[in-house]
Amino acid sequence: MQIELIIGIARNCKIIEVFQMKTVPLKAALPLLLAVTLPGAALAADHREAPLIQTDSRADINDVYAFRNATGDALVVAMTVNPLASPEEAPTYTFDPNVAYDFLFDRNGNGKANRRIRVTFSDPTMGPQTFNVLLPGGESFDGMVTEPSVAALPNEAVINAGPNGELAFAGPRDDPFFFDVVGFQRFLGGIGAFDGTDGFAGKNVSAVVLEVPLTTVAGGSDSVQVWGTTSRRRVSVRLEGETEISFGRYQQIERMGNPAVNTALIPAELKDLYNVSTPETDAAVFAPSIVDSLTALGTDAENIGILASVAVPDTLKIDFSAEDGYPNGRRLEDDVVDTLFFFIFNQTSVPDGVDANDKAFLDHFPYLAAPHQPE
Repeated sequence: MQIELIIGIARNCKIIEVFQMKTVPLKAALPLLLAVTLPGAALAADHREAPLIQTDSRADINDVYAFRNATGDALVVAMTVNPLASPEEAPTYTFDPNVAYDFLFDRNGNGKANRRIRVTFSDPTMGPQTFNVLLPGGESFDGMVTEPSVAALPNEAVINAGPNGELAFAGPRDDPFFFDVVGFQRFLGGIGAFDGTDGFAGKNVSAVVLEVPLTTVAGGSDSVQVWGTTSRRRVSVRLEGETEISFGRYQQIERMGNPAVNTALIPAELKDLYNVSTPETDAAVFAPSIVDSLTALGTDAENIGILASVAVPDTLKIDFSAEDGYPNGRRLEDDVVDTLFFFIFNQTSVPDGVDANDKAFLDHFPYLAAPHQPE
């Protein structure tokens, strides 16, 4: 197996930093990753879950969602980045023009993408930010980003339409993830328990939300697997006093399917490697570590098997003949933490006390609640 690592080089000249991706064998890559691994991040769905991505918030995927619309003829997919965004600093949270934000779809169940929707953005320093949605088959359409604001009320959501009935939104929203993250850390450390405090209440994210016909992503298949990735150009050059110049093909730096897999089940020394790998490698490369993590939490063999069917490969799996609701896809309102805990602790209820988001979700596109504004 070959992967591509990010290598940083410092120069004492006009060029301050050069970052280039280099392809190396997996066995050679692991010692390099171990050498630069830092202590793990705070436990969450996927917020700041790995050392390298912690410094790249615009490419840090917090959560991925996938569910059908009310009429059942379209799939809604959402990806959030810029974790734990403060309403007081709203204008500083933008999308990166050097990052490709991808939704990937597997119709065969093998963890390999059959179709892709890619979203890329304009430079936010050059005026109001815009984006382009590249659909499977090559069609594309442009849209306007809903600008963040520190006004008392948020800007109205800009809904952009595509050529085949697609809808697209990009901009600030309330963080839809809800979980007593501090309580969980205390619970694992044996120094306390859940008290029902939502660690993500009052925080925003930057969201990309798409609604596309089922046929666009699933063809005639009765099921599909979905995950999200962010990718940077292979080479970035930062010039003194000038903006960053990026070129070359895109290289994946982050991925996410199910909540908390990388955060809670992948050991610290493998988190960065996990982010640059693909779901098709999960069974061979990462499943042993996932089993070890679950075993350490006291999960028995039966429930390890149940969880492995969800987490390996790490994709959201949707059977269109069944009702949506995690682990059949992931809706915004799904209490994924309680669902995962139920099986992690051998089908014993271990609720965190946070049963719903701090803001009500919308019943229409873009579905995520409006962002919090400064008081």
